Order: sequence, then structure tokens, then C-alpha cells
Amino acid sequence: MNNICSATEITVGDGTGWTTSFDYQAWSKDKTFKIGDTLVFKYPVGVHNVVEVDENGFTNCRTSNELGKTFTSGNDQITLDKLGNRWFICGIPGHCDLGMKLSINVIPI
Repeated sequence: MNNICSATEITVGDGTGWTTSFDYQAWSKDKTFKIGDTLVFKYPVGVHNVVEVDENGFTNCRTSNELGKTFTSGNDQITLDKLGNRWFICGIPGHCDLGMKLSINVIPI
């Protein structure tokens, strides 16, 4: 028997992309994020970025709680390779406070 699981590519914000003044928590509320899926953050290069942070960094909009790389390509693809909560913010000063923050829970396939 062949167990074939297909990963999903999920564009954050759908057609809106990664920008200020958008409710990413409302957007993600009815979505399922599974191990192997890929988040795609689309935004104009040099205007925004994506930083993965811990819960405190997410809550307080602080990149000092960075967990990894800062992504800056404008078409950032982040594979969900860990179970549990993941937090992403824009590290440009003030942007996280304007809504550029995403919290998700990654579940098994």
C-alpha cells in the first residue's frame, strides 16, 4: 500500500499577500497547517520581511526573540517542518504593530 501525502503551498494572505492593516489571525482561523506544507509570504522587496519569532516576540512585536533567519526575498517559502505553534512577524519597525503577524499551529499529516 502506498501512502502518498501531498504537501500544500499556502500563500499567506491569499491575494492580499504580506502587508500592513490585514488581519492574518482571522485569515488563518479556518485553515489547517500540516507538516510538510509550505507558507509563501509575498510582498514588495525592501518594503517588508518575515522573521520567525517565539511567542513573546509575537506578542510584543520584537525581533530580539528571533528563532532563525530573516527572510527578505519578497517571495519567501518556509516549509513547515516542526509540529506545534509557529509565529511570524514583519521585522520592519512598526509593521508588526500594524497587523503583520501570523500565529499558526502545525499538526501532523
